[in-house]
Amino acid sequence: MNKLKIILLLSLMSCALVAQAAGSFRLMSGKLISSGQSKSEIIAVVGVPLYQDVETIGVDEGGGGHPIKREVLTYKLDGSIGGEYLVIITVENNTVVSITSKQTSRM
Repeated sequence: MNKLKIILLLSLMSCALVAQAAGSFRLMSGKLISSGQSKSEIIAVVGVPLYQDVETIGVDEGGGGHPIKREVLTYKLDGSIGGEYLVIITVENNTVVSITSKQTSRM
């Protein structure tokens, strides 16, 4: 009986980990922001960021390549689980490439 409980617990935990979408954040309203969206879609959903930084990254490949414009948007948002989060969204060439979040109560 104990083996069955352990197997059930492990399978439920693995399902919970799979359900957590990588590179995304679910708002208290139920809306999801995720990698691949445009910057304008993010701003339409969550509004203007608290802080915005712009970086231009030039990679010298010897062929006169184009620099990458990277923007880092910082928000304080209410998440669907556990209250307020500090959310950092990285945008490259107007497309979201990364979303990271941390609960403000755990900072």
